[in-house]
Amino acid sequence: MQAIMNLFPNIKSHKYQAIIFTIVCIALFVVPALLVKETSSTNSVRPWTVAQDIAPVSLIERALRQNSIGGVEAKSIKVLQVPSHGAGKLYIFDFHSPQLCGAGGCIYPVYQESGKLVLSVIANPNLPKGEMLIRADDTVQNGFSCLVITQSTHTESMVSRFQYCYQGTGFVKFNEALTKVGENFVWGVAKS
Repeated sequence: MQAIMNLFPNIKSHKYQAIIFTIVCIALFVVPALLVKETSSTNSVRPWTVAQDIAPVSLIERALRQNSIGGVEAKSIKVLQVPSHGAGKLYIFDFHSPQLCGAGGCIYPVYQESGKLVLSVIANPNLPKGEMLIRADDTVQNGFSCLVITQSTHTESMVSRFQYCYQGTGFVKFNEALTKVGENFVWGVAKS
């Protein structure tokens, strides 16, 4: 503390020295903690991971059985795990298989940890650089984060964002918006 106080030689009162010391401590410890919290908000979902590393084996088998006619190796399946908000974890599957892709995109089924299919969408994974195909939104409904699916448009500098929210039995499309590429979009407010 004395080294810090030497920076302010004109302040002799212990009361003011204590106040300055408190402010310095806040600046050194609280501000970095808030920055870490901000950069790891709820819409920061773990990246796509090999399904066998984080998803229950029974869930992987169910997803394969319900979405593939065979030929897809379990080790090639990726999964995006969405954090729980009291209703259990969600697993979004990416089979990495041309058998499950067509002209409109690839199938991305979303399962609850229990094995219940709650959403199945066809989305094109070819997006502008820096855009995430699927992410969790800050909005939570019925115990699950809403999901935002981003898709390219015919306009090079624009993308479409579709918000799906849980409505008791599954996810339904709630909102859609056209935004600039790279724009940090929050429903109702666009931030650059």
